[in-house]
Amino acid sequence: MSQHDMVIDNQAGAAFRADLNNALAAIATNQSGSVEPNPSFPFQFWADTGNGLLKQRNAANTAWIKLGPLGVANFGLIMPGTVAFHAKSAAPAGWLKCNGGAVSRTTYAELFAEIGTSFGAGDGSTTFNLPELRGEFVRAWDDGRGVDSGRSFASIQLGSVESHRHTFRAAFNGTGTSGSIAQYGANGQAEGPQLSTEITGAGETRPRNIALLACIKY
Repeated sequence: MSQHDMVIDNQAGAAFRADLNNALAAIATNQSGSVEPNPSFPFQFWADTGNGLLKQRNAANTAWIKLGPLGVANFGLIMPGTVAFHAKSAAPAGWLKCNGGAVSRTTYAELFAEIGTSFGAGDGSTTFNLPELRGEFVRAWDDGRGVDSGRSFASIQLGSVESHRHTFRAAFNGTGTSGSIAQYGANGQAEGPQLSTEITGAGETRPRNIALLACIKY
């Protein structure tokens, strides 16, 4: 658990050996600590114990790139803005619930850089909104295909039932003969009857489903 500037000073004896050992220890521990190594160099690794993240310096040596959480096997780079479902009621480290909440543009700067105000501008200056996915089905954006035309990205679509027709046939005159139903008005002309069916079903149209927690990477 050490850090080092990776510069071995021109020293003699024990001081030189101690400086070299500290540099090697820093490499072995990925420069671990809650304060970033200074100075830094391109492609340097840093175990940020303050935020529980493994980071790497970019090629220009101007910023740290988040590689993933410390102590998690098979971690990989997941881009901010990625949405996934979690089989737990709480969001894991590095993720936020997709609950439409307003969050800081500074604290979650990388996420804000990806999604901006697509899902809401928050207070208009210091916050922005996360996607609101609670209780929603997700439909892939049409993006010009024409199957779900007229939709803008991140827009909400209300429920609907596709237009269709119901045909009624019934026995009449007590004869048991089946045929179309018609009624006659005062002028003797056949008119379409006003028919309706009993109301059945639930309060919404839905497929069989399971509830999981929608989360977004920041």
